[in-house]
Amino acid sequence: MEINESSLSVFYLSKLLALAPISIQQNAKGVIEIKRSIMFSIYAIALGLIMVILCYEGLLFDANSKVPLRMNSSTSRVVTAMDVTVVVFSSVAGIGCGIFSVTPSRELNLRLRKFDASLHSFSNFKRDRITTRIMAIIPMTISGALIAFDIWTWVLQIEISPNMSSTANVKWYIPFYLLYFVMIGFHILFANTAIGLGRRFRRLNAMLKCQYLSESKPYSLVRAQINNIKIIPDKAMSLHESIDRLNTESLPKDGLGKTRVMLLRSLAENHESLGKCVQIFSSTFGIAVLCILVSCLLHLVATAYFLFLALLNPNVTGYAWGQVLWIFLHILRLLLVVEPCHMATLESKKTIQIVCEIERKMHEPVLVEEIKKFWQQLLVIDVEFSALGLCRINRNILTALSSAIATYLVILIQFQKASG
Repeated sequence: MEINESSLSVFYLSKLLALAPISIQQNAKGVIEIKRSIMFSIYAIALGLIMVILCYEGLLFDANSKVPLRMNSSTSRVVTAMDVTVVVFSSVAGIGCGIFSVTPSRELNLRLRKFDASLHSFSNFKRDRITTRIMAIIPMTISGALIAFDIWTWVLQIEISPNMSSTANVKWYIPFYLLYFVMIGFHILFANTAIGLGRRFRRLNAMLKCQYLSESKPYSLVRAQINNIKIIPDKAMSLHESIDRLNTESLPKDGLGKTRVMLLRSLAENHESLGKCVQIFSSTFGIAVLCILVSCLLHLVATAYFLFLALLNPNVTGYAWGQVLWIFLHILRLLLVVEPCHMATLESKKTIQIVCEIERKMHEPVLVEEIKKFWQQLLVIDVEFSALGLCRINRNILTALSSAIATYLVILIQFQKASG
Protein backbone atom coordinates (compact mmCIF):
# COMPACT_ATOMS: atom_id res chain seq x y z
CA MET A 1 0.00 0.00 0.00
CA GLU A 2 1.05 3.60 -0.56
CA ILE A 3 2.21 5.37 2.60
CA ASN A 4 3.14 9.04 2.45
CA GLU A 5 2.05 12.35 3.94
CA SER A 6 -0.85 12.78 1.52
CA SER A 7 -2.31 9.31 2.21
CA LEU A 8 -1.99 9.16 6.00
CA SER A 9 -5.79 9.24 6.42
CA VAL A 10 -6.15 5.99 4.47
CA PHE A 11 -3.18 4.48 6.31
CA TYR A 12 -4.61 5.15 9.78
CA LEU A 13 -8.05 3.95 8.70
CA SER A 14 -6.45 0.73 7.45
CA LYS A 15 -4.63 0.28 10.77
CA LEU A 16 -7.89 0.69 12.66
CA LEU A 17 -9.55 -1.94 10.47
CA ALA A 18 -6.62 -4.39 10.92
CA LEU A 19 -5.58 -4.08 7.27
CA ALA A 20 -2.17 -2.47 7.84
CA PRO A 21 -0.21 -3.86 10.81
CA ILE A 22 2.61 -1.47 9.96
CA SER A 23 4.41 1.23 11.91
CA ILE A 24 6.08 4.24 10.30
CA GLN A 25 8.94 6.26 11.75
CA GLN A 26 11.14 9.04 10.49
CA ASN A 27 14.87 8.48 10.76
CA ALA A 28 17.49 11.15 11.35
CA LYS A 29 17.48 12.06 7.65
CA GLY A 30 13.72 12.61 7.64
CA VAL A 31 13.01 9.50 5.56
CA ILE A 32 9.95 7.43 6.52
CA GLU A 33 10.85 3.88 7.54
CA ILE A 34 8.22 1.15 7.28
CA LYS A 35 8.34 -1.64 9.84
CA ARG A 36 6.06 -4.42 11.05
CA SER A 37 4.07 -3.59 14.17
CA ILE A 38 3.84 -6.66 16.42
CA MET A 39 1.00 -5.13 18.43
CA PHE A 40 -1.13 -4.38 15.38
CA SER A 41 -0.31 -7.79 13.86
CA ILE A 42 -1.72 -9.48 16.97
CA TYR A 43 -4.68 -7.10 16.83
CA ALA A 44 -5.35 -7.98 13.19
CA ILE A 45 -5.23 -11.75 13.80
CA ALA A 46 -7.39 -11.53 16.93
CA LEU A 47 -9.99 -9.27 15.31
CA GLY A 48 -10.20 -11.50 12.25
CA LEU A 49 -10.66 -14.70 14.25
CA ILE A 50 -13.24 -13.20 16.64
CA MET A 51 -15.33 -11.70 13.84
CA VAL A 52 -15.28 -14.93 11.81
CA ILE A 53 -16.39 -17.03 14.78
CA LEU A 54 -19.15 -14.60 15.71
CA CYS A 55 -20.38 -14.38 12.11
CA TYR A 56 -20.90 -18.13 11.81
CA GLU A 57 -22.35 -18.33 15.32
CA GLY A 58 -24.93 -15.78 14.25
CA LEU A 59 -25.62 -17.68 11.05
CA LEU A 60 -26.25 -20.91 12.99
CA PHE A 61 -28.40 -19.06 15.53
CA ASP A 62 -30.65 -17.70 12.80
CA ALA A 63 -30.83 -21.06 10.99
CA ASN A 64 -31.88 -22.89 14.18
CA SER A 65 -34.44 -20.28 15.26
CA LYS A 66 -38.14 -21.13 15.24
CA VAL A 67 -38.78 -18.17 12.98
CA PRO A 68 -35.57 -17.35 11.07
CA LEU A 69 -34.80 -13.80 10.08
CA ARG A 70 -33.21 -14.33 6.66
CA MET A 71 -33.30 -18.11 6.19
CA ASN A 72 -36.98 -18.87 5.59
CA SER A 73 -36.50 -21.28 2.68
CA SER A 74 -33.83 -23.64 1.44
CA THR A 75 -32.81 -21.20 -1.30
CA SER A 76 -32.68 -18.33 1.21
CA ARG A 77 -30.43 -20.40 3.47
CA VAL A 78 -27.99 -21.04 0.63
CA VAL A 79 -27.99 -17.40 -0.48
CA THR A 80 -27.58 -16.07 3.08
CA ALA A 81 -24.74 -18.50 3.83
CA MET A 82 -23.07 -17.46 0.58
CA ASP A 83 -23.56 -13.79 1.47
CA VAL A 84 -21.89 -14.19 4.86
CA THR A 85 -19.13 -16.45 3.54
CA VAL A 86 -17.95 -14.10 0.80
CA VAL A 87 -17.79 -11.20 3.28
CA VAL A 88 -15.79 -13.36 5.69
CA PHE A 89 -13.40 -14.56 2.97
CA SER A 90 -12.90 -11.07 1.54
CA SER A 91 -12.20 -9.55 4.96
CA VAL A 92 -9.86 -12.35 6.02
CA ALA A 93 -8.02 -12.15 2.69
CA GLY A 94 -7.59 -8.39 3.14
CA ILE A 95 -6.28 -8.85 6.69
CA GLY A 96 -3.97 -11.66 5.58
CA CYS A 97 -2.54 -9.65 2.69
CA GLY A 98 -1.97 -6.74 5.07
CA ILE A 99 -0.01 -8.97 7.47
CA PHE A 100 2.26 -10.28 4.69
CA SER A 101 2.59 -6.96 2.85
CA VAL A 102 5.26 -5.30 5.00
CA THR A 103 8.27 -6.10 2.82
CA PRO A 104 6.49 -5.44 -0.54
CA SER A 105 5.05 -2.19 0.86
CA ARG A 106 8.55 -1.11 1.87
CA GLU A 107 9.87 -1.66 -1.66
CA LEU A 108 6.78 -0.09 -3.24
CA ASN A 109 7.03 3.08 -1.17
CA LEU A 110 10.77 3.35 -1.73
CA ARG A 111 10.19 3.40 -5.47
CA LEU A 112 7.29 5.88 -5.14
CA ARG A 113 9.37 8.24 -3.00
CA LYS A 114 12.15 8.24 -5.58
CA PHE A 115 9.64 8.98 -8.31
CA ASP A 116 8.04 11.83 -6.33
CA ALA A 117 11.48 13.31 -5.68
CA SER A 118 12.24 13.13 -9.40
CA LEU A 119 9.06 14.82 -10.62
CA HIS A 120 8.47 17.07 -7.62
CA SER A 121 7.71 20.10 -9.83
CA PHE A 122 4.74 18.27 -11.38
CA SER A 123 3.24 17.19 -8.03
CA ASN A 124 0.33 18.73 -6.13
CA PHE A 125 0.47 17.19 -2.65
CA LYS A 126 -2.30 19.41 -1.25
CA ARG A 127 -4.76 18.17 -3.86
CA ASP A 128 -3.60 14.59 -3.31
CA ARG A 129 -4.24 14.93 0.43
CA ILE A 130 -7.77 16.26 -0.14
CA THR A 131 -8.55 13.47 -2.62
CA THR A 132 -7.34 10.83 -0.18
CA ARG A 133 -9.43 12.20 2.68
CA ILE A 134 -12.54 12.29 0.51
CA MET A 135 -11.88 8.71 -0.54
CA ALA A 136 -11.51 7.63 3.09
CA ILE A 137 -14.62 9.41 4.35
CA ILE A 138 -17.31 9.03 1.69
CA PRO A 139 -17.37 5.21 1.18
CA MET A 140 -17.24 4.57 4.94
CA THR A 141 -20.03 7.10 5.58
CA ILE A 142 -22.24 5.60 2.87
CA SER A 143 -21.59 2.08 4.19
CA GLY A 144 -22.32 3.07 7.77
CA ALA A 145 -25.55 4.84 6.84
CA LEU A 146 -26.72 1.89 4.75
CA ILE A 147 -25.89 -0.66 7.47
CA ALA A 148 -27.79 1.44 10.03
CA PHE A 149 -30.77 1.66 7.67
CA ASP A 150 -30.67 -2.09 7.05
CA ILE A 151 -30.64 -2.90 10.78
CA TRP A 152 -33.49 -0.42 11.38
CA THR A 153 -35.51 -2.08 8.59
CA TRP A 154 -35.12 -5.52 10.16
CA VAL A 155 -36.06 -4.24 13.62
CA LEU A 156 -39.10 -2.44 12.20
CA GLN A 157 -40.29 -5.61 10.45
CA ILE A 158 -40.00 -7.54 13.71
CA GLU A 159 -42.05 -4.94 15.55
CA ILE A 160 -44.91 -4.78 13.02
CA SER A 161 -45.03 -8.51 12.28
CA PRO A 162 -45.92 -10.79 15.23
CA ASN A 163 -44.79 -13.89 13.34
CA MET A 164 -41.30 -12.56 12.76
CA SER A 165 -38.22 -13.60 14.73
CA SER A 166 -36.88 -11.75 17.78
CA THR A 167 -34.37 -8.91 17.85
CA ALA A 168 -31.73 -11.41 19.00
CA ASN A 169 -31.49 -12.62 15.40
CA VAL A 170 -30.65 -9.08 14.30
CA LYS A 171 -28.01 -8.68 17.02
CA TRP A 172 -26.27 -11.86 15.91
CA TYR A 173 -25.80 -10.34 12.46
CA ILE A 174 -23.92 -7.31 13.86
CA PRO A 175 -20.45 -9.01 13.54
CA PHE A 176 -21.33 -9.67 9.91
CA TYR A 177 -22.06 -5.96 9.42
CA LEU A 178 -18.81 -5.03 11.17
CA LEU A 179 -16.83 -7.15 8.73
CA TYR A 180 -18.38 -5.04 5.99
CA PHE A 181 -16.38 -2.07 7.30
CA VAL A 182 -13.19 -4.13 7.03
CA MET A 183 -14.05 -5.07 3.46
CA ILE A 184 -14.89 -1.49 2.49
CA GLY A 185 -11.64 -0.38 4.14
CA PHE A 186 -9.71 -2.71 1.85
CA HIS A 187 -11.52 -1.21 -1.15
CA ILE A 188 -10.36 2.23 -0.05
CA LEU A 189 -6.77 1.03 0.52
CA PHE A 190 -6.66 -0.63 -2.90
CA ALA A 191 -8.27 2.28 -4.76
CA ASN A 192 -5.99 4.84 -3.10
CA THR A 193 -2.82 3.02 -4.19
CA ALA A 194 -4.11 2.40 -7.72
CA ILE A 195 -5.11 6.05 -8.08
CA GLY A 196 -1.68 7.08 -6.80
CA LEU A 197 0.03 4.96 -9.45
CA GLY A 198 -2.21 6.37 -12.18
CA ARG A 199 -1.48 9.89 -10.96
CA ARG A 200 2.25 9.29 -11.30
CA PHE A 201 1.89 7.88 -14.82
CA ARG A 202 -0.05 11.03 -15.70
CA ARG A 203 2.67 13.26 -14.28
CA LEU A 204 5.35 11.40 -16.19
CA ASN A 205 3.37 11.86 -19.40
CA ALA A 206 2.98 15.56 -18.63
CA MET A 207 6.75 15.81 -18.15
CA LEU A 208 7.39 14.15 -21.51
CA LYS A 209 4.97 16.46 -23.31
CA CYS A 210 6.28 19.57 -21.62
CA GLN A 211 9.93 18.79 -22.27
CA TYR A 212 9.91 17.23 -25.73
CA LEU A 213 6.67 18.26 -27.48
CA SER A 214 6.42 21.90 -26.41
CA GLU A 215 6.93 24.36 -29.25
CA SER A 216 9.00 26.86 -27.28
CA LYS A 217 10.93 26.05 -24.11
CA PRO A 218 12.99 28.59 -22.19
CA TYR A 219 16.31 27.39 -20.85
CA SER A 220 15.17 28.30 -17.31
CA LEU A 221 12.27 25.84 -17.56
CA VAL A 222 14.55 23.14 -18.94
CA ARG A 223 16.94 23.66 -16.05
CA ALA A 224 14.14 23.64 -13.44
CA GLN A 225 12.73 20.38 -14.76
CA ILE A 226 16.07 18.65 -15.12
CA ASN A 227 17.15 19.80 -11.68
CA ASN A 228 14.22 17.84 -10.19
CA ILE A 229 15.29 14.61 -11.87
CA LYS A 230 17.42 12.32 -9.71
CA ILE A 231 19.93 10.40 -11.80
CA ILE A 232 21.81 7.37 -10.56
CA PRO A 233 25.08 8.28 -8.79
CA ASP A 234 27.47 7.34 -11.55
CA LYS A 235 25.76 9.78 -13.92
CA ALA A 236 24.96 12.56 -11.47
CA MET A 237 28.15 14.53 -12.17
CA SER A 238 27.58 14.70 -15.91
CA LEU A 239 24.02 15.94 -15.32
CA HIS A 240 25.13 18.76 -13.02
CA GLU A 241 27.80 19.74 -15.52
CA SER A 242 25.11 19.99 -18.19
CA ILE A 243 22.91 22.08 -15.87
CA ASP A 244 25.79 24.47 -15.25
CA ARG A 245 26.30 24.80 -18.95
CA LEU A 246 22.64 25.69 -19.33
CA ASN A 247 23.26 28.77 -17.16
CA THR A 248 25.92 30.14 -19.47
CA GLU A 249 25.03 32.64 -22.15
CA SER A 250 26.57 30.64 -24.98
CA LEU A 251 25.41 27.04 -24.72
CA PRO A 252 26.74 24.60 -27.30
CA LYS A 253 24.04 22.74 -29.15
CA ASP A 254 25.36 19.30 -28.20
CA GLY A 255 25.36 20.27 -24.49
CA LEU A 256 21.59 20.75 -24.42
CA GLY A 257 21.12 17.57 -26.45
CA LYS A 258 23.15 15.45 -24.03
CA THR A 259 21.28 16.91 -21.08
CA ARG A 260 17.94 16.08 -22.66
CA VAL A 261 19.21 12.55 -23.30
CA MET A 262 19.95 12.20 -19.60
CA LEU A 263 16.48 13.53 -18.80
CA LEU A 264 14.81 11.08 -21.18
CA ARG A 265 16.85 8.21 -19.76
CA SER A 266 15.76 9.14 -16.26
CA LEU A 267 12.10 9.29 -17.32
CA ALA A 268 12.44 5.83 -18.86
CA GLU A 269 13.86 4.53 -15.59
CA ASN A 270 10.98 6.10 -13.68
CA HIS A 271 8.45 4.51 -16.01
CA GLU A 272 10.07 1.13 -15.56
CA SER A 273 10.01 1.61 -11.78
CA LEU A 274 6.29 2.43 -11.90
CA GLY A 275 5.68 -0.74 -13.91
CA LYS A 276 7.43 -2.76 -11.21
CA CYS A 277 5.29 -0.99 -8.58
CA VAL A 278 2.17 -2.22 -10.38
CA GLN A 279 3.56 -5.77 -10.40
CA ILE A 280 4.43 -5.61 -6.70
CA PHE A 281 1.02 -4.21 -5.82
CA SER A 282 -0.88 -6.79 -7.90
CA SER A 283 1.07 -9.76 -6.55
CA THR A 284 0.81 -8.58 -2.93
CA PHE A 285 -2.94 -8.00 -2.87
CA GLY A 286 -3.95 -10.37 -5.68
CA ILE A 287 -5.76 -12.95 -3.57
CA ALA A 288 -7.72 -10.26 -1.70
CA VAL A 289 -8.71 -8.55 -4.96
CA LEU A 290 -9.87 -11.88 -6.37
CA CYS A 291 -12.05 -12.43 -3.28
CA ILE A 292 -13.40 -8.89 -3.63
CA LEU A 293 -14.37 -9.43 -7.27
CA VAL A 294 -16.06 -12.72 -6.40
CA SER A 295 -17.85 -11.05 -3.50
CA CYS A 296 -19.14 -8.27 -5.76
CA LEU A 297 -20.45 -10.86 -8.19
CA LEU A 298 -22.16 -12.99 -5.54
CA HIS A 299 -23.46 -10.03 -3.56
CA LEU A 300 -25.07 -8.49 -6.60
CA VAL A 301 -26.73 -11.83 -7.37
CA ALA A 302 -27.86 -12.37 -3.77
CA THR A 303 -29.10 -8.80 -3.29
CA ALA A 304 -31.03 -8.84 -6.54
CA TYR A 305 -32.56 -12.16 -5.44
CA PHE A 306 -33.66 -10.72 -2.08
CA LEU A 307 -35.05 -7.67 -3.92
CA PHE A 308 -37.10 -10.02 -6.10
CA LEU A 309 -38.51 -11.71 -2.98
CA ALA A 310 -39.25 -8.32 -1.39
CA LEU A 311 -41.16 -7.16 -4.45
CA LEU A 312 -43.38 -10.26 -4.18
CA ASN A 313 -44.35 -9.22 -0.63
CA PRO A 314 -46.13 -5.83 -0.56
CA ASN A 315 -45.69 -5.51 3.24
CA VAL A 316 -41.91 -4.99 3.16
CA THR A 317 -41.47 -1.85 1.06
CA GLY A 318 -38.73 -0.52 3.37
CA TYR A 319 -36.83 -3.77 2.97
CA ALA A 320 -37.13 -3.51 -0.80
CA TRP A 321 -35.65 0.00 -0.77
CA GLY A 322 -32.85 -1.33 1.42
CA GLN A 323 -31.99 -3.96 -1.17
CA VAL A 324 -31.92 -1.33 -3.89
CA LEU A 325 -29.44 0.70 -1.83
CA TRP A 326 -27.33 -2.41 -1.22
CA ILE A 327 -27.16 -2.97 -4.98
CA PHE A 328 -25.85 0.57 -5.43
CA LEU A 329 -23.25 -0.04 -2.70
CA HIS A 330 -22.03 -3.24 -4.35
CA ILE A 331 -21.78 -1.43 -7.69
CA LEU A 332 -19.76 1.30 -5.94
CA ARG A 333 -17.49 -1.37 -4.45
CA LEU A 334 -16.92 -2.89 -7.87
CA LEU A 335 -16.13 0.49 -9.40
CA LEU A 336 -13.69 1.28 -6.57
CA VAL A 337 -11.65 -1.72 -7.67
CA VAL A 338 -12.02 -1.54 -11.44
CA GLU A 339 -11.98 2.19 -12.29
CA PRO A 340 -8.69 3.21 -10.58
CA CYS A 341 -6.91 0.25 -12.19
CA HIS A 342 -8.43 1.00 -15.58
CA MET A 343 -7.49 4.69 -15.44
CA ALA A 344 -3.93 3.91 -14.33
CA THR A 345 -3.56 1.40 -17.17
CA LEU A 346 -4.83 3.97 -19.68
CA GLU A 347 -2.29 6.52 -18.46
CA SER A 348 0.52 3.98 -18.82
CA LYS A 349 -0.61 3.21 -22.37
CA LYS A 350 -0.52 6.90 -23.28
CA THR A 351 3.23 6.97 -22.68
CA ILE A 352 3.99 4.88 -25.76
CA GLN A 353 1.85 7.21 -27.88
CA ILE A 354 3.74 10.23 -26.56
CA VAL A 355 7.11 8.56 -27.19
CA CYS A 356 6.06 7.69 -30.75
CA GLU A 357 5.10 11.31 -31.33
CA ILE A 358 8.44 12.44 -29.91
CA GLU A 359 10.24 10.02 -32.22
CA ARG A 360 8.34 11.42 -35.17
CA LYS A 361 9.13 15.05 -34.35
CA MET A 362 12.66 14.74 -32.97
CA HIS A 363 15.51 14.62 -35.47
CA GLU A 364 18.47 15.25 -33.19
CA PRO A 365 20.89 12.32 -33.64
CA VAL A 366 21.80 12.32 -29.96
CA LEU A 367 18.13 11.78 -28.98
CA VAL A 368 17.06 9.28 -31.64
CA GLU A 369 18.83 6.28 -30.10
CA GLU A 370 17.55 7.02 -26.56
CA ILE A 371 13.98 7.47 -27.79
CA LYS A 372 14.22 4.13 -29.61
CA LYS A 373 15.38 2.41 -26.39
CA PHE A 374 12.51 3.97 -24.44
CA TRP A 375 10.04 2.83 -27.10
CA GLN A 376 11.38 -0.73 -27.01
CA GLN A 377 11.11 -0.72 -23.21
CA LEU A 378 7.45 0.34 -23.43
CA LEU A 379 6.74 -2.54 -25.83
CA VAL A 380 8.19 -5.07 -23.38
CA ILE A 381 6.72 -3.73 -20.12
CA ASP A 382 3.02 -4.58 -19.88
CA VAL A 383 1.48 -2.45 -17.15
CA GLU A 384 -1.66 -4.33 -16.10
CA PHE A 385 -3.37 -4.85 -12.76
CA SER A 386 -4.45 -8.44 -12.23
CA ALA A 387 -5.95 -10.71 -9.61
CA LEU A 388 -3.32 -13.46 -9.20
CA GLY A 389 -2.91 -13.43 -12.97
CA LEU A 390 -6.34 -15.02 -13.41
CA CYS A 391 -8.01 -11.90 -14.78
CA ARG A 392 -6.98 -8.40 -15.72
CA ILE A 393 -8.69 -5.63 -13.81
CA ASN A 394 -10.13 -3.21 -16.34
CA ARG A 395 -13.54 -2.26 -17.69
CA ASN A 396 -13.77 -5.43 -19.74
CA ILE A 397 -14.41 -7.34 -16.52
CA LEU A 398 -17.60 -5.34 -15.95
CA THR A 399 -19.32 -6.85 -18.98
CA ALA A 400 -18.28 -10.36 -17.96
CA LEU A 401 -19.63 -9.85 -14.44
CA SER A 402 -22.89 -8.38 -15.75
CA SER A 403 -23.63 -11.41 -17.89
CA ALA A 404 -22.73 -13.77 -15.02
CA ILE A 405 -25.01 -11.87 -12.61
CA ALA A 406 -27.96 -12.12 -15.00
CA THR A 407 -27.38 -15.86 -15.53
CA TYR A 408 -27.13 -16.78 -11.84
CA LEU A 409 -30.09 -14.57 -10.92
CA VAL A 410 -32.32 -16.38 -13.38
CA ILE A 411 -31.19 -19.73 -11.93
CA LEU A 412 -31.98 -18.60 -8.36
CA ILE A 413 -35.43 -17.35 -9.36
CA GLN A 414 -36.17 -20.68 -11.03
CA PHE A 415 -35.15 -22.54 -7.86
CA GLN A 416 -37.35 -20.23 -5.79
CA LYS A 417 -40.36 -20.91 -7.99
CA ALA A 418 -39.70 -24.66 -7.89
CA SER A 419 -39.54 -24.67 -4.04
CA GLY A 420 -42.60 -22.48 -3.72
